[in-house]
Formats: sequence, C-alpha cells, structure tokens
Amino acid sequence: MTALLLAAALFHMGYAPARAQNDLPEWRVSLSEIRATAALIPGRRPLRVNILKFAESRRTKNFSIKGAPADPSVQARTAFQVMYADGHIMVDAGMDQQVHRFFGRGVEEPYNMEAAGQVERALTTAKLIVVTHEHGDHVAGVIRTSRVRELAPRTILTRSQVQTLLTTPQMPEIKLTEEMAARYLVMDYDRYFPLAAGVVLIKAPGHTPGSQMVYIVLESGREYLLIGDAAWHMDGVRLLKGKDAPWITEDQSAVMSQLKWLNELARSEPRLFIVASHDDEEHAELIKKGMLGGRFELRRLTSRLPKT
Repeated sequence: MTALLLAAALFHMGYAPARAQNDLPEWRVSLSEIRATAALIPGRRPLRVNILKFAESRRTKNFSIKGAPADPSVQARTAFQVMYADGHIMVDAGMDQQVHRFFGRGVEEPYNMEAAGQVERALTTAKLIVVTHEHGDHVAGVIRTSRVRELAPRTILTRSQVQTLLTTPQMPEIKLTEEMAARYLVMDYDRYFPLAAGVVLIKAPGHTPGSQMVYIVLESGREYLLIGDAAWHMDGVRLLKGKDAPWITEDQSAVMSQLKWLNELARSEPRLFIVASHDDEEHAELIKKGMLGGRFELRRLTSRLPKT
C-alpha cells in the first residue's frame, strides 16, 4: 500500500469549516504513539533530511524568546527536503520576494534569489508537499507561483490551514478563494497522520490554528522533529519561554504545552533532533555535524510517490 492510498481516505476535496482554535481539546501527544504511527506504512524510510535557507529576517533575540536580551539575531527563512532512495517530500514551500518584504516591515532584508530558485525546483520534483503552518514564509511557494496547477495536486493542506487562508490570511498575497482551495489535497486528522514510511504529521495548533509538527525517522534510526514555529529559537524550548513579538497572536496555553513537551524530549531523547524552522544558529551547528544536509538535491525525479 502506498502513502497516497492510505492517505486518500482522509482527503476532503472541498472545504468545510474547522473548529475554532479555542474550542480544541487540551494539547497532548506521545512520542511512543508517534513512533508507532511512523511504522504504519511499510517500506524504506527516508535516508536524510536537507535544509535550505533562502532569506533572513534581522530581529533582536528578545522578540523570539521572552525576557532575552536585545542582542542581534538572525531568523532564517527555510524549507526542508526529506530524501528517500527514489524521491523526496518537501516540508514548507518558501516564498517570493514580495512576501519576504512583508516580514521586513519597511526594511530591506537578505533574500537569496538562487536559493529561492532551488526551493522552487525542489517543489516541482517533490512527491508530496506539506507545510508546518499557514504563514506566508512557509506556504506562499505553493500559492504565489505560476506552477500552482502543477503543485497543488501534490500539496497537502489541512482543513484548519485552508480555513485561515480563506478567512484570515496573514497577508493579502496568500489569501485563497474556495475555487483555489479546491485544487489542493485538503484533509483533516485527529492527532497523528502517517504521511509516508517513517514520516508522521502531528497536529499542534497554537502558533496558528493549522500548525503541525513533522516527525521523521531515517533508515539509520536517527529521528527528527520539525517543529515549525512552535519556537522561533531553540532557547525557547530550553528555557520554556514563549515569543514576545507584538505582531504575533498565538494560543499561548497550547504553545506552552508544546514547549514543555519539547523540553522533556530534548532532555530524554538524545537521538531525536528537534529543529525549529527559524533558528539559524541551530541549523549551522546541525549542518556542521552532518545531521542536516545544507543543500537541496535537485536531480530530475519521476512523478510517482516513494515506494512503500
């Protein structure tokens, strides 16, 4: 059975409103259950995980970690490539330069056109595309693109993500219409979703209503948890401190529950690498140690899903 066949039963080709974020039950997950879910789809697991930074935002650290000093800090804008023997899955989709300017708030910040082009090429050859949440720097690459009709049928958006993009998008540039939303694979799941062999989506509303984490276990047994924007910097996990940016509205109770769980994992699971999307310092260290690949692999791939 392929990942696509298993997933198909949960895809909703159309849109129905999701529950309001404050109506959701208390956030609880279990690493043992996540590991069991990762084994539901048979087949070869991923071989490695690559990360690519295509832009930067220059913020002082106190915005990322409440109570931190106002020291200079780089927020990396990134996407991830989960490599199988015969293809790859993309986690997050990048953004164009116009959307990038939204985050600069009038200040011109670094945007690497060549790296952004690599993200776009990796999207075009991906078997599947998922996003950690519905903010522009994570989702714009599958909305504001001339290849949208090609990418949308391979892009999975959750019902909560679509609801945000339809009704309260972060910026006008990423607003969806119902006609546009119908192009994507729109699905819902309760707590965990087995995306492919060794890869699990974890529902984690808090930073946004549609936030989710991505668990990955490689054939080597090494484990990763891509946490999106649950924390902007891993010091937020280590110190159990949330963000302090006035332009961000979060469910702080849910985010703190997630930070406590992540803090415990960081202390008790040495083979699990927790990766925050924007922590430039962490990314550089993991690339240096060989735990993350620092470039995308862009060979031409077939259009079929990874064999499972």
